[in-house]
This record gives sequence, C-alpha cells and structure tokens, in this order.
Amino acid sequence: MMLLHSSRKVCSACFKQFSSRQHLLQHLEKAGHSEHEPQCGVCHKHCPCYESLREHLLGRLAKKDCANEFAKRGCIYCLEFMKSEDSLTDHCIQCQYVDASPIGQILVPLDDTLENSFTPPKGSCNANSVLMPSISRLPASQAVAMDCEMVGGGKDGSVDLCARVCLVDEYESVLLDTYVQPFLPVTDYRFEITGIEAANLQNAMPFKHVRYRVNAILGSVRLLVGHDLRHDLACLHLDYPPHLIRDTATYQPLLKTSGFSHKLRFLTETYLGYHIQDGHSHVPSEDAVAAMRLYLRMRSIRHARLPSYIGELSSQLEHHVEISSSFTPLRLSESHYYCWCLDIKHNAPGHVEP
Repeated sequence: MMLLHSSRKVCSACFKQFSSRQHLLQHLEKAGHSEHEPQCGVCHKHCPCYESLREHLLGRLAKKDCANEFAKRGCIYCLEFMKSEDSLTDHCIQCQYVDASPIGQILVPLDDTLENSFTPPKGSCNANSVLMPSISRLPASQAVAMDCEMVGGGKDGSVDLCARVCLVDEYESVLLDTYVQPFLPVTDYRFEITGIEAANLQNAMPFKHVRYRVNAILGSVRLLVGHDLRHDLACLHLDYPPHLIRDTATYQPLLKTSGFSHKLRFLTETYLGYHIQDGHSHVPSEDAVAAMRLYLRMRSIRHARLPSYIGELSSQLEHHVEISSSFTPLRLSESHYYCWCLDIKHNAPGHVEP
C-alpha cells in the first residue's frame, strides 16, 4: 500500500485526498482519527459516526466490494462483520432486542414521614404492590438511565414541568417510576405525547420529594444515561457532573452525518432492532430502557487497534512538514471524544474525562 503519492496525499484512515502534506496534516488535526471511530470490516475505512459507516456499506453510493461482503456476513444492527454466514445468523438473533419489558418496583421515599404520607399514583409501575427497599438493597449497577415526561405550564403552556419520571438500571429493573406534582399550575397536559391527564397527578409525589429520590438513587458516582438529558435535568432542577453523563443524543458515533441528533425512536429501530413510541404516547420506562440498551451496546464495542500505517504516515510527515518537536502528527490522530468503551477499561467509570 503506497502511503504518499507524488501528486495527491491520501489519509490512510478515511482515504481523503489532499494536494499537499500541509493540508493532510491539518486534516489529521481536525479529524481526530483513532481506533474508537466506527470502521469498515473490509477496507478498514474510518467513519466519524455509524450513520456514515452505514452509508458506506448500505447507501446508494456504497463501495461495491464492501457492500457485497457486508451482504454476506454483516450485521445490520451493529454493522460488525462475522467470520462466516452461519455465524451471522446466530449473531443477529443475539444482537436484535425485543420490546422492553422493564421489571422492578416503585422506590418510595425512605424516611417514615414521607413514607406514611405518600400514596402511589394510579398508573405507576406496580402501584398496587409497593415495595420499600433501602438504598443498600438497590442492584449494583454502574449506570442508571432516566427519562422524564413534561407537561406545560404558564399562560401558553410553554414552561416545561416534570410530571413523570422513571429510572432504570443496567439490568432494566425499575428503580423509580412515579408521577410528579408540578410546582406550578398545569395549563397543557400535552396528552398526545405524554398520555398524562389531571387525574394522574392528583395523588402524585411532590416535586421536591422526587428530586430527593432521584439524587438518592444516582448518588455521587453513578453514570447517568438518557436521551437529550439537558431537558430532563432542567425540568428536575438538577445539575449533574458532565463527565458522568452518557447522552445518546450527543454521543459522536450516534449522531447524523450532519452532526445533529437522531431521535431516540430512530436509534432504537436502527441499532437495536425494535420499535418504541409506535403510534401512542411516550412511556418513560420504555424510553429509559432504550437509552440504556444503546449505552450498553456502545460500551461493549471492542475496537480494532489503530492501524500501524497511520503512525507510519505520521512519521513520514514529520520529515516533510516543519513542526515543533513537541507537536507530532501522531498526537493529532487522537480521538476528540470520550469513547464509552473506556467505562469498562477504567474500573472507575466516568472518572476519565473526555
């Protein structure tokens, strides 16, 4: 494989061509190529996101050799290549999820005062058989997924008010699923989206108690998973350390090629293989489980090591481009985002900041 052509300079990661070594060097600095990028299992092309990789393998302008090989032994969900067609069948059965059916119970307030004054809201998970576990009895889980449903307040109903919140752990056990009494009058229940009516909020848990419960569950070391969590945190009036947030709406590999976010419904159908929010109002536990499943899939990915020819290319560039001794092209090829697979590599997840 020829790394440097006499007329055009080719990036060995994404195969883009440049007119000069300086332009190639600038590209390496901006692209941030690393082993954490989605890669084609045939030509090993690096792509900025999985949508870009999907277009490379399945799009209208897909590379023919790669597309043909993917049709034989490629998984349409995780976009990985199997060793054989037979192993692909077994893999796809395990790779595709079924509809979420979270298990668990409502986690009611711990102290006796709140416990005696709280009535489970009608429609909440297991409202007829409430269990009251203590924090020490919570399942051991590195991450907790959260989803909130918001109704409208204010004259025009534009003020987001938290009306229901759900938290699930890595095992899809429900840690909290309850309606919430908004701290302002509700002027728009947004029923078509939330499925919430006035009756659902009559005996709901007070807003400040919900915040207390959410903080108690998350603690100070848990990873918080969700989709577009800025709205959920804002409606709960909560701040959470950015390096402990795993948001499927902002994670680089799950973005559109344009850099914008996909809807959770699209991500679930495309990468997990089942439907959510299908013709009915949102169900917080369903959305929280979907976000958790996406996180676990991204976390479990084992990336191929960075091809040696990227380092070789960088070494050759060093002899042709004037740069300072402390600033090398190889360093420019480091990832610009924190890969979730590092949550497993580092025994203390989330403590390694992007």
